[in-house]
Amino acid sequence: MGAWPKTICLSRRELIKLGFGFAGAAALGEIAGQRAARADDLPPTPIQFTPFTRELPIPPTLAPVAPFATDCQFATGTIPNFYTVLMRKAFTEIIPGMQTEIWGYEGLYPGPTIRGRMGQPDVVRQVNGLDVETSVHQHGGHNPSNSDGLPFQDQLIFPGNFKDYCYPNASAGSSSGAGDPNDNPTNAWYHDHATDITGQNVFHGLAGFYLITDALEEGLISSGKLPAPAFDVPLVLQDRRFNADGSLFYNPFDHDGFLGDVFVANGKAQPFFRVQRRKYRFRILAGSNARMFFLRLSSDAPFLQIGNDTWLLPFAIQRDRILLAMAERADVVVDFHDAPDVVFLENILLQDSGRGPGGDLQNPDVQIPGTPLVKFVVEGPNVANDATIQAGDLLRPNTPIDAAEIVATRQFEFNRSEGAWQVNGQFFDENRSDANPAVGSAERWILKNGAGGWWHPIHIHLEAHQVQSFNGQAPPVYNSFKKDTTLLGPGDEAEVFIRFRDHLGRFVMHCHNLEHEDMRMMVRFDVR
Repeated sequence: MGAWPKTICLSRRELIKLGFGFAGAAALGEIAGQRAARADDLPPTPIQFTPFTRELPIPPTLAPVAPFATDCQFATGTIPNFYTVLMRKAFTEIIPGMQTEIWGYEGLYPGPTIRGRMGQPDVVRQVNGLDVETSVHQHGGHNPSNSDGLPFQDQLIFPGNFKDYCYPNASAGSSSGAGDPNDNPTNAWYHDHATDITGQNVFHGLAGFYLITDALEEGLISSGKLPAPAFDVPLVLQDRRFNADGSLFYNPFDHDGFLGDVFVANGKAQPFFRVQRRKYRFRILAGSNARMFFLRLSSDAPFLQIGNDTWLLPFAIQRDRILLAMAERADVVVDFHDAPDVVFLENILLQDSGRGPGGDLQNPDVQIPGTPLVKFVVEGPNVANDATIQAGDLLRPNTPIDAAEIVATRQFEFNRSEGAWQVNGQFFDENRSDANPAVGSAERWILKNGAGGWWHPIHIHLEAHQVQSFNGQAPPVYNSFKKDTTLLGPGDEAEVFIRFRDHLGRFVMHCHNLEHEDMRMMVRFDVR
């Protein structure tokens, strides 16, 4: 194999500017990046290291700043919290002993955690200190179109500029009444969403948690049902690939989806984390470009799932293993009371291609034991007066969307043509709206994977969707309530209901394999 360059100089966007278009850029990618189609065809990271020698870092919480002049306006008249975030390059240690340049919010990888509260608006000024365009999407947020972080030319933050994002933190439906607190978010996150270069920007570090609370969740914590904040751990799982000097290696022409070969948790390669013999809450985010995670504990202890994607579940559900595609989240409680002294969080999924793993969604290819991602070092005696949460305990009620509310049915087939991605046989055009739901209405959307052997996690902006059926069958109970990202394996079809509330204007739905997204596997919809 010949030597690979550290970087590939022409981006998709530069090819498009040169007149190749999306299909032309895709065809060039098939030539220039054909050896990058599978992870084992890429040169492996040429750095040897001993795993579990660095401690798992916890992203710091971003502090509010003094109020500043802004165009943000909120219907409640409540004075918002103000934040500023500088996107900039910095060096950090991902692999032990190596310094890696990242692009980070506040120069951090992952970015600082922003903590919001329902009823208290936030204004977040994102300042672009990088030399690439950016756009910041609050994933799982119920926000106005102009603050959604859309991948449109008029929404980009160009180098040296800033944009104020206006987050109402108001219950969905509040523009026409009290709103529905059952749809209040918990586990959102924020990440780059720039046109054509989301994969590159996120791979270099532009992602962080945006955690939101309300009186109900605070009551679950203060009553002792859920673990206290000291035992509540945001955990983003990713994969990265490196050059010999520690710099990141990324190939923008890998249209299947780019895979790394070093597993990273909260910005550290295979870290360890000291835990007491008590219950811990882990807010797990699958933050990779194209890699999925099928999680188990090496002790065979179960997870107690309390949330799915952005929202708390109606009740806690015990699960032995959890499959997460890109952008999906699992809010879980792990009980270390009777655990051995060492427990590993493992990924048992076998995946060597950005297309997805082998097998299908019901029976993906696995290997046990899996790849260890985080080493839990369990210390001390059992802790008394621990969190009381158990399987079946009630959490946040769910307000179902009734079939009688549905006013329209739309079908979206995600397919491949001319080496590029389409939806319903069309290439994406940001100036074309492919659906125009009415505000205050509910619709049925049929999401179908017609793209052969590729897997597609479909993310719908603005609103939660409720999965009614999957391949004609009832969905698993943990996917039966609110989702913002639904994984479609080869040939899969999901029927989902969505309510459209409060916010008018442009929004998008797209595949969250970031290389598919950048090649415009996307639909614009306008709420009117």
